[in-house]
Amino acid sequence: MEQRFPFLHSLQDISLERGKSRSFLIFLALSFFFWMITKFSNQYTEVLTFDVSFKNFPVGVIPISDSISEVQITLSTSGFQMLFYKFFVNKIVLKPDKGVFKDGIASIPLGQSIKDIQNQLIGVTEVRALSPNTVNFEYSKLDNKRIPVKLQSPLDVIAGFGVSEQLIFEPDSINVIGTSNILDTLNAVYVNSDQIYEVNKSFEDQLKLNNPIPDKIKFSKSSVSLKVVIDRFSEKSIKLPISLINVPDSIALKLFPSTIKLTFSASLSNIKTINESSFIISCDYNSLNPGDESIDLELIKSPNKLQNLRWSPKQVQYLTRK
Repeated sequence: MEQRFPFLHSLQDISLERGKSRSFLIFLALSFFFWMITKFSNQYTEVLTFDVSFKNFPVGVIPISDSISEVQITLSTSGFQMLFYKFFVNKIVLKPDKGVFKDGIASIPLGQSIKDIQNQLIGVTEVRALSPNTVNFEYSKLDNKRIPVKLQSPLDVIAGFGVSEQLIFEPDSINVIGTSNILDTLNAVYVNSDQIYEVNKSFEDQLKLNNPIPDKIKFSKSSVSLKVVIDRFSEKSIKLPISLINVPDSIALKLFPSTIKLTFSASLSNIKTINESSFIISCDYNSLNPGDESIDLELIKSPNKLQNLRWSPKQVQYLTRK
C-alpha cells in the first residue's frame, strides 16, 4: 500500500504541519488577547482634550460669543476607558450657575465643577487637574422693544383698483424680546402677506408675523389683524406751475418751461376733490451749482392715498438776471 500510494504519506505530513501552524496562531492570538486585557486593565494618568460647553444659562443671559471652550483634563483611569475618552467621549456639558456675569463677560470657574465633570465620565475615573481653570465668553442680557408692524412689500392690487385708506394693523406694534444688539437692528416686524393674491375688494384678515431668527428673538404675538380698504381708482393729469424758493430779491430767475404735467391715480371718491392747489412742486435756488444748465424739481406737497404719482419734466432749464 505504501509503495502504491506514496502521495498519501505526503498529504498526512502536510496536514500535520498545518495543524501545528493553526495551533500556534491560536495560541499567539490568545496570548495577545490576554496581554491586551492585562495591559489596558492597568491604571493610567494622561492629559486629554475635552470640549466644555454650557447650558441652562441664568434668566435673561444669552451668550453672544462661542461658549464652547477647549479644556485640558488630567484623568486617572484604566487603559480601556482612556481609549474610550480618546475616540468616543470628548465633550462635557456644565451649568454656568457658579459663574460670575459682569459687564458682558462671563467667567466660569471649572474647578468648582469637578464633581459635575466626574459624573459625566464612565467607570472609575478620577479628575486630577484642569487647564485652564476658568473659561470666559461674552454674553448679553435680554431686552424688550416695541416694534411697529408693517407689510414687507406693497399689496398686489389688480388694475383699476387701489388702497384708498391707510392700512390698519391691530395691534400696530408688538413687543420683541431679545438681546439689545439684535433689537437695535430691527425697525419693523413684517406680516406674512404671501397668502394675499390680486386684491380687488376690501378685507380684514388675521396674518402671521414673520420671525427671521426665532432662536434669538421672541414675539409677544404670533399674528395681527390687517384691515384693507379697496376702491376703484382712476387716473388724472393736471398742469402745475413751478414754485421758486430761496431766490434772492436781487436776482430774477426764469424757468423753461415754467409748468409741468403731473399725473396720478386716486380713488373715485377722492379724485374729484384733487386739483392744482393740492400740490406744490418747486425748485430751490440754493441747490444750483456754478455751471449747471438745469435745475431739479421737487414735490413738496401732495395729498395722501395717491398711486403712480409722476411728473414731467424732472428738470427745467433756467435763466438768471440781476
